[in-house]
Amino acid sequence: MDDLRIIELYFNRDEQAIKETDTKYGKLCHGIAYNILNNHEDSEECVNDTYVSVWNTIPPTRPHNFMSFICKIARNLSLKRLEFMKRKKRSA
Repeated sequence: MDDLRIIELYFNRDEQAIKETDTKYGKLCHGIAYNILNNHEDSEECVNDTYVSVWNTIPPTRPHNFMSFICKIARNLSLKRLEFMKRKKRSA
């Protein structure tokens, strides 16, 4: 499915949009998160948080480049997670 149709699914609040996004960009988002976090569980959680963030931000905004929009969200969430994990109280 192309990006414009996926975005339209988000605007229609159709849950199929998340499934289509995962099918098309799931591996890419997981790769971005894993390269930052080096942990499968944390990267999977960041990918799921990415889908929630996309679900919450797309209705008011219409991204021109959907792939870079999703990658940016995945990267930012992964970096926030890494910062959280590296705090002095959290590290051993």
